[in-house]
Amino acid sequence: MNLRVENLSTPFLKGISFALGDEDAVILGANGAGKTTLARALVGLYETPAVYAEGKQIAELGAKLRAQLLNFVPSRLDVFDEYIDAEAFLKLSLLNGSTQENLEAVMARLDIAGLRNTPCRCLSSGESQLLLFAGGLLHNARLTIFDEPTANLDSDKKIKLFGMLKEHPGRKIVITHDLNLAYRLGYRILYLREGELVFDGSGNDFFEESRFRSLFGDSICRIEGHFTVNYR
Repeated sequence: MNLRVENLSTPFLKGISFALGDEDAVILGANGAGKTTLARALVGLYETPAVYAEGKQIAELGAKLRAQLLNFVPSRLDVFDEYIDAEAFLKLSLLNGSTQENLEAVMARLDIAGLRNTPCRCLSSGESQLLLFAGGLLHNARLTIFDEPTANLDSDKKIKLFGMLKEHPGRKIVITHDLNLAYRLGYRILYLREGELVFDGSGNDFFEESRFRSLFGDSICRIEGHFTVNYR
């Protein structure tokens, strides 16, 4: 899956350019840095001539081909049918070869099989997050962008999602401000600051001590591979 961005500028982004090939990536940045705006542009939800997938402008792709190539999983579950239940919601994601058997396996792996008949509007924030993640896996696009997939989840669920992300065969972009998640995934990192791409490189280079300090100063404390805010 080849994705190319050429001088993407919006009210929130400033001349973003990069190319992704056969690799996974993390888009990092503080709240308001432009992460979600960039992700929406990458899948055509924000119209721009600056993004290309497999050599074609996103805007030129037909709906079927776009669904095969790209999927964006938002950070918040919004449903327009207040009566739709969790299983019916996931069935809408059975694309690109996914089956009911895959649906059952994902629900079981995420421990949400007991929610299958629960209306989506009645799910907790954590349950909604798991449902969105499951749908992203079942869509089975060539490239899936997960926006803050571990938000609202406890530690056990975060570990489970981490494992499933690493196992999923499709290409992935994970949007997060969670440095711990980015560090453990080990993906290529695109770091945004106030709408600008200020770092594009490997996770090893990003978390190298001098580079990391140049980006964060003393605001982040690193202890044995764990990152936390330095309140002192």
